[in-house]
Amino acid sequence: MELDEMKSLWADLSLQVEKQDKIQKELLMEITKQKFRSSLNSVRIPEILGSIVCAGYAMYFLSRFSDFEIWYNQVFALVNIFIMIALPVASLTAIKGMRSVRIDLEAPAVILEKFNKSKIRFWKVQRYGMILGAVLLFTLIPPLTELNGSIEKIQNPTFWMIYIPSGLLFIFLLTRFVYKKYKGTIEASEKMLRQID
Repeated sequence: MELDEMKSLWADLSLQVEKQDKIQKELLMEITKQKFRSSLNSVRIPEILGSIVCAGYAMYFLSRFSDFEIWYNQVFALVNIFIMIALPVASLTAIKGMRSVRIDLEAPAVILEKFNKSKIRFWKVQRYGMILGAVLLFTLIPPLTELNGSIEKIQNPTFWMIYIPSGLLFIFLLTRFVYKKYKGTIEASEKMLRQID
């Protein structure tokens, strides 16, 4: 074999190795992208389902708003409608921000910066959600009981002595469970992004 033939073969082999390496990197990037989106779906899907429930209650209150006779139930209904529309929109927007990170088009540092900003926004929304969940605990029952015609139920002090502690306990336990689940998922997603080089 002559030197020119060896150089030509070496160049061909080098080109093939480069092509193979490029294909392998593209495949790895696509797999990472799919895993990343799939991981964040475990946050997105429960939030979508919760948003549907909230929208249903908001529509129910809107459609029955003229049925309220007690002024404070009208105020509570308006507060509930606002919370049940604003909170899901904010939450889904924050999740969309985390999911919209372009893994295949941007530099790793830019990807992490965008993800961290969206992650901070998401956690702020979740904190507001905890506070507004407690507000809903107190403002949801009176309008519902008036619409259902069982207002004497909430006029009984025993109801409130049972409802408030058990409701706060339920919100605390649910929030703690959801926070741990979301935190694990978001940390795993961030770890995936850190491994991109």
